[in-house]
Amino acid sequence: MVNLFKLLGLPDPKKNIINDSASINQSSANPGPRSSSRADFHDLGDPLWSERTERLKMQAKKNVVYLKPDKLQRIQLDGIENEITKGSMILVDISSLSHMPSQKEVCKRKVESLGEINNIPVFSLNENDSLLMIPGLGMRVDTKKHRLGMKVLEHEP
Repeated sequence: MVNLFKLLGLPDPKKNIINDSASINQSSANPGPRSSSRADFHDLGDPLWSERTERLKMQAKKNVVYLKPDKLQRIQLDGIENEITKGSMILVDISSLSHMPSQKEVCKRKVESLGEINNIPVFSLNENDSLLMIPGLGMRVDTKKHRLGMKVLEHEP
C-alpha cells in the first residue's frame, strides 16, 4: 500500500507522534542544554558568571546602623564612633522606653554626648524625640528642606 502522506510530500502523522513523545520524554528527563545549542547557551549558574559580576559590583562603604535598647533598657554605643567616621548613619530608636521617661532621657543624653564628641549634631526625626539620627562623616543634612544626602552632592540642584 502506498503511503498517501509520503506521496504528497507531507510528514507522516504516525511517525511524528512517536518522535514527539520520545523528544518530550527526553526533554523532561534532561532540562539542560543540548549539544547542538551549546554555542548559543550561557549557563548563568556557572561560577564564571558570578566571578564576573562580583568584580563589577561595588561594595558598600556606608551603612545605616539601627540601634534600640537591649533587654536591660540600655543603648550599647561601643564601636559606633568607628561607624560614624566611616560615614554610616546611626538611627537610635528609644520608643520602647516611652513608659520609662527617666531611662529614655539617659539614653538620649548618651546619644547626644556621642554626637558632641564627634562634633556632629543629633537630629530628632519625630515629635516625641524617640527616633534620633546621627549623620555619618561626609553626610549633609538640609534642615530647611529636610533632605539627607552626601556632602559631595551639596552643589547639585
